[in-house]
Amino acid sequence: MNVVGLDLGRRNIKVFTGHQFITFPAVVGEWREIKLANDLPKGGFWGTFQGKRFFAGVLAEEESEFPRQMLVDNKATPDALLLALIALHQTNMTDFDVVTGVPVSLHDPENKSALIKLLQGSWEIEVNGVLRRVNIHRVRVAVEGGGAFWSNPKDGLVRIVDGGSKTINYITMRNRRYVDRDSGTLNFGFDTNKTNDPSNLVARIAGELGKKWSSNDEVYTVGGEAESLSEYLRPYFPRVRVFQENRKVLNNGQLIDLNLFANAIGYYHIGRTVG
Repeated sequence: MNVVGLDLGRRNIKVFTGHQFITFPAVVGEWREIKLANDLPKGGFWGTFQGKRFFAGVLAEEESEFPRQMLVDNKATPDALLLALIALHQTNMTDFDVVTGVPVSLHDPENKSALIKLLQGSWEIEVNGVLRRVNIHRVRVAVEGGGAFWSNPKDGLVRIVDGGSKTINYITMRNRRYVDRDSGTLNFGFDTNKTNDPSNLVARIAGELGKKWSSNDEVYTVGGEAESLSEYLRPYFPRVRVFQENRKVLNNGQLIDLNLFANAIGYYHIGRTVG
């Protein structure tokens, strides 16, 4: 069975298969006829699913009249299923054991069950002219940020801040065990806050974290905003740094930021370890 780590981000979808890194904007839009044919943009998709045509990714951003990012609280949405299937389609594989994640605040039996029920099954989808059956045999749901820990596990006390577009998840691991008391979700993110000044956003994050964490703790940042998070958190947590310090790797001619893929990589390792 092909184990994959699937990070259903609200800004970008990320997949790690053990050797493939796949990402594209988490945007869906309506299909329309394009009069002037151009080369398909990288990360752009058109196709048909359940009898409905769609644009997704960069193509939806550029050509749909009504592109959308699904920034609702619940992750178990029809758009999430469509984006997941597009991502899995890109692996050129058919059968999957998927590990994905939800924010700490949604990591309960009801929300986990809803996401499993949404994704699990046998699906037929056409993407960019290629019809493929995607069989998702098993779905497991981890915690966002906690998944990222397993991309680069460390002993001792580890604090992780996972800066997302919808929410900010903060995670505490002690000797590789999750500490629920010192973990949680802040219900704002880089695309849902009311300021364009990241220093104000991160100052609010620091104020919330300071209720549970010490300023002397080692704090690590992950996600696409990992570098800016570290920079702006440093006045409050001097020992902060990005989780994947050697964060750029070359994969199939593409420069990959491992902090962007931290959750997807961690989910993959969870799937391989738990079996």
